[in-house]
Amino acid sequence: MFDMQTVRSLIAFVGMRDPYPENDEEPGPLLSFLLAAEKDGQAFDEAWLLCTGGTFLERAKDLEREAKDEGVTARFRPLDFPVRDVIDYAEIWDLLVASLESIRGRAGPGTRDWTFLLDSGTPQMKTSLFLAARSGIFPARLVQGIPARFAGGTYKCREVRTEGIPEVRAAAGDRVQALSQASVRLEAEGKGPERLQGPVAGSPAFEEALRRARSAARYDDPVLILGETGSGKTMIARMLHESSRRAEGPFVEVNCSAIPESMAEAELFGHLRGAFTGAEKNRTGKFRAAQGGTLFLDEIGDLSPDTQAKLLKALEDKAVYPVGSDEPAPVDLRLLAATNRNLPDLVKEGTFRRDLYERIKVVVLSLPPLRERRQDIRPLAARFLSEWNDKYGENRYLTEEALVLLESYSWPGNVRELRNAVTSAANTAAAEALGPESLPEEIRRASRPGAGCGESGTAVEVELPEEGINLKARLLQIEWEYVAAALRRAGGNREAAARMLGMTGHAFRKALRERLSAFADEGWEDGM
Repeated sequence: MFDMQTVRSLIAFVGMRDPYPENDEEPGPLLSFLLAAEKDGQAFDEAWLLCTGGTFLERAKDLEREAKDEGVTARFRPLDFPVRDVIDYAEIWDLLVASLESIRGRAGPGTRDWTFLLDSGTPQMKTSLFLAARSGIFPARLVQGIPARFAGGTYKCREVRTEGIPEVRAAAGDRVQALSQASVRLEAEGKGPERLQGPVAGSPAFEEALRRARSAARYDDPVLILGETGSGKTMIARMLHESSRRAEGPFVEVNCSAIPESMAEAELFGHLRGAFTGAEKNRTGKFRAAQGGTLFLDEIGDLSPDTQAKLLKALEDKAVYPVGSDEPAPVDLRLLAATNRNLPDLVKEGTFRRDLYERIKVVVLSLPPLRERRQDIRPLAARFLSEWNDKYGENRYLTEEALVLLESYSWPGNVRELRNAVTSAANTAAAEALGPESLPEEIRRASRPGAGCGESGTAVEVELPEEGINLKARLLQIEWEYVAAALRRAGGNREAAARMLGMTGHAFRKALRERLSAFADEGWEDGM
C-alpha cells in the first residue's frame, strides 16, 4: 500500500535511443537503467515518462513492453510533454515545472523516493531536470548511466554528486513562486491547464469554432477539423483533448501526409519482430500508443484507400492487428481527424471512402483562414513577438507601418506564416523597432502598387534597410526554421522531414551536416 511504504519513483524524458537505439541490440538509456535497478534489488515501483509528441509516446509504450518482457515490475506512466522547441531552455523549464507539480498531485498518498535519470532527451531537457532538483523545486536524486561499452562490458549507473556545485535557487525565492510564474507564462502561451484561454479569438467565426470545440470536448465522439494549412487545426485538437475526460491520457498526433504508403499500416497499428524486412523489434504503433487518450490524424485525406479500409475496421472493431499478427489488440481512444482537403469531393472522385468519411465526421469544426479574421492579426503578432522577447531577453516591437502591412497581407500560410514572418523580422532587424523593411519580401511586395497583377505587373526592386543586413546569416536562419519545423512535424524522422521540404534524404542530411551544423549542434541531434 502506498501509505505503508516508500514508493520508488523514476522521472525521465524519453529519447530517440529508447527502448533501443536504431540498429543496435544494446538497450537504450531507460531500459538499461531499469534493468540494472531490478538486478541490484533497487527496482522502481513506477516510472513517469515525459514524451515530447506521439513518436515518443509510442516509444514509451515500446519501452514498457520490452521492460515487462525482461521482468521489470514498475508501473509505467507516460505523460505528454508538448514542448514546441526541444532546445528552448525557457519553454522546457516552464513546462517541466508545471509537469512536475502535476506528477506530484497525481502520484497519490504515501512517501516517495524520487529519482531523475539524466540520460534521455536533449541537453536542454537534462539540464532542466538537474536544475529542478538542485534548486529544491522538486526533491529528487540525480543519476546517470554508463553504457556497457564504456564500463568494461557491463552497464553501470551512478548518482550525480553535487558537492562543490553551488546550490541554485529560483530568483523569486521558493518552489511555490517558481511554479506560479511558470504557470502564468504557460497559460499566456496556451500550454498550461487553462489552454482554452490561450487562442486569440476576436473574429465571430473563430469564436464560434472555439465554442463548438468546448462543447464537443465533453464527449467522446469523433471530430473532424477542417481548415487551411496553418489555420490552427492542431491547436484545436489539443484543446479538445485537454478539456476532455481523457486529458490525463496520451495525445498522439500523426501526420498522415508524412507516412510512406508502404509503412502506413505499421505506423498506425504496429508490427511484430520479423514481420517484414527491417522489422528488427516489435513496435506498438500509434493506435496503441494513444490507449486511454486521444489519437489525432492530421491530413487524413492523404491516406491511401487501402489504409483507409484498415483504419475503418480498427475504428469499428475498437481493435488493431499489428502487422504479422493474427491476434487483435483492443484499443480505447478518441479519434480526432483534420484535413485541408475537400473530403466530399474526394468521396465523389472515389479516392476517399464514404463509409470512413461518415464515421469520422460526427462533429465537424471549420476554422476560418487568417485573412477572414484580420482583427486577430495584431494580437497574434504581439504574442509571437512577446515570446521572442522572453526567449532572448530583448525588447523588439512592431511599428505601426509594419502592423498595417501585416493586416493587409493575404496570409496563404495563415497563423503559421504570421509566426514565421514575425520571427524572421526579429532575427534580422538591426534595431528594436521592426519596421516594414524587416518583414519578408513577399509581404512588402504584396502591399505595393501593381502587386497581384500577375505577369503584367512591373518588376519589384528589393529594398534594403539603411544599415544593411547579413544576407548569408538571414538565409541560413530562415532555412533552419523550415528544417526544424519539418523535423518537429515529422517527430524527428529525417526522411519524412525531407519530403515535406521537397528534398531528397541525402540532400537533407547534407544540409544538416554542413550548412546547418551550427544550429543542429545546439542540441537537436544529440539528445533525442
